[in-house]
Amino acid sequence: MEELFLNFPCRNKQIQLLNQFLGKKSRILPPLLYVYGQAAVGKTTILLEYLKTIKSNYAYINCIECYTNRLLLESILSQILDESIEEKCDNFMDFLHIMKNVSKDGRLFNETTVIVLDGIEYLHESTNGNSLAVFAKLQELTSIFSLCVIFVSKLLPEKFFLEPFYIPLHFPQYTRDDFFCIFKNYKPLECDDQFFESYLNAALTVFFRTTRDFTEMKNLVMSNFPKYCEPVEKGELIGTDVNGLWRHIVPRLKESLNSVYLGVVSRQNESISEKTEELITSKQSCVFDLPYYAKYLLIAAYLASYNSPKYDRLLFLKNHGKQKKRNIKSKAKDNLTNELLGPKLFPLDRLLSIFYRIMEDDKASLTVNLMSQIASLVELRLLARSGESSIENPKYKCLVGLECVDKVARTLGFNVHKYLME
Repeated sequence: MEELFLNFPCRNKQIQLLNQFLGKKSRILPPLLYVYGQAAVGKTTILLEYLKTIKSNYAYINCIECYTNRLLLESILSQILDESIEEKCDNFMDFLHIMKNVSKDGRLFNETTVIVLDGIEYLHESTNGNSLAVFAKLQELTSIFSLCVIFVSKLLPEKFFLEPFYIPLHFPQYTRDDFFCIFKNYKPLECDDQFFESYLNAALTVFFRTTRDFTEMKNLVMSNFPKYCEPVEKGELIGTDVNGLWRHIVPRLKESLNSVYLGVVSRQNESISEKTEELITSKQSCVFDLPYYAKYLLIAAYLASYNSPKYDRLLFLKNHGKQKKRNIKSKAKDNLTNELLGPKLFPLDRLLSIFYRIMEDDKASLTVNLMSQIASLVELRLLARSGESSIENPKYKCLVGLECVDKVARTLGFNVHKYLME
């Protein structure tokens, strides 16, 4: 247990509770243990390490991978029995029959047996909750009192219809002090303790408000530490100049906030001694991965929002007839007014009319699939539908700017500026 406390700091309470529930030498175990908490708080890792420490006979199942009962049940049996299953196990009746036969042989009575189901929300969705009810009463159904089932989930236990006799075990999110205590163990051997702790204080001050995911926080903190050491290695600052090091590293830390949950790709070239870091920022990945027709619909929506309807004939018809030239200053003034006032509402028939005009060679038929693309754009918050518009001819407006629409248009080889009143 001392090794677990050292490897997983700030989780002593949870480890002690696990040991209280599962570490007893008594053959009677709790029938159901519910472990829950946010992602990357150590639920699965600590649980599996603890089961290895007490040398328990356990089966670990990732529920997202088991989309049929046969995959789920045969995987459990093969791990518990440590042998291949000759007979098929297609349903829970076969599973209970095999478990009872094995228990008669005495193979599951002499040691702690644990079934860990990780991500039970996926199992609940695929089986309508029937599997959870069986596993919750598995000890009672098999009469194996040394058997315990552990549910692991990110959701609260109240989200499921479980029996009242389950034991909850909560893994809370790490606090700032917890992160500080954990990351002290990642200090390089040649680094001074006080120097590394001053860096942790600076990094956690910037990153803690943005993310509390342990994996993401570790990536951000450790990837920026070499930049913190650069002025000291070059002799520009001394290691005890906390204020100078803070002014040096803060711009770098704030820049790293753009890569949160996007990742940092580090590449090491053998012929080049320098380490190149490629930051995947949101600005570089701004182009939406939309379907083909949805891109044209988004472009048409922007043109309908920022162009006046009286210019549609001039912009989208090749043979628009004779039209008097307007004053360029007047057009620029109208365009400036439209930009300041924001996007205007436009009816559905105008959107489809512009859509068919800018498609040119590729003429898409008006089908349910095409109309579903408009609904998808509304769901993605790229378009907004007016609540007061009628059902027969609803009105929309575009919610994205010219920069985004221009990038989408470039993927199609379409010049959106050609159809704007400038």
